[in-house]
Amino acid sequence: MATSSARARLALRRNAVQTAQREEVRALAVGYLRVSTDEQAQRGNSLPEQEQAIRAYATAVGLDLVQVLADPGVSGTVKPAERPGFSQVLQLAAERRFSVLLVKRFDRLARNIALAVTTSAELDTDHGVTIRSVTEAIDTGSPSGKLIFGVLSAMAEQERSVIIERTKGGRMQKAGRGGFAGGVIPYGYLSDGKGGLLIDVERAPIVRRIFDENGAGRTLKSIADSLNADGVPSPKGKRWWPSNVSYLLNNQVYSGKVEYVFVTDGAVTHVNRQGAHARIVR
Repeated sequence: MATSSARARLALRRNAVQTAQREEVRALAVGYLRVSTDEQAQRGNSLPEQEQAIRAYATAVGLDLVQVLADPGVSGTVKPAERPGFSQVLQLAAERRFSVLLVKRFDRLARNIALAVTTSAELDTDHGVTIRSVTEAIDTGSPSGKLIFGVLSAMAEQERSVIIERTKGGRMQKAGRGGFAGGVIPYGYLSDGKGGLLIDVERAPIVRRIFDENGAGRTLKSIADSLNADGVPSPKGKRWWPSNVSYLLNNQVYSGKVEYVFVTDGAVTHVNRQGAHARIVR
């Protein structure tokens, strides 16, 4: 029998060590939870419900759940590697601390198909980690699982696109009727709790002052300086600057109008009409 070379023996020992390491973490899992701000109140998407499902699955299939990491209030459009919680997942994967990543649904990983598939592939290729959805019965460690995962990711991305377009369509219709179609409540107004605007009696006089001073020929810097000198807080509760004075002066909402620009598939819709809210300035 031929004697193995030193190089071959080294390779065999390295392979044996790697096999032992893989076997050691084969039954170790990490759970990953994510919820975006808009989903926090929706049924079935809360962090406790996701964790409960993951822990129940791990117990049922005999996986040792070594850690559960979460990204609360993080959109699925944010790259996984840029999320605080998922960054810890990647660190543990690089350290070969587990071999299975558990998620309640694959859309917790990412809404965008490119992000979901790329992240899955990198975990598998770089760290030998497979991903399992505990409610969709899919394991990316198998060829069929990878195929189904890609299909589900595409469906999740399409669902999100539909929701975005539906929401945008609703906003366009509301703006077309003169309603406040979303965004930050303008300084000088309050929400009426029904999607409309009410005049803020405390801040409206500041808005009128700015318009009056601008009408009298004062510069943006001069207006900002006078507000700061009088201790008037800016919309963010800080100092006034020429830029936010200019932004306020150029907002047609104060004259009782609504103005929005919507872009859908390259088509631009500009809405500029009389609004349903009360004006602050004449």
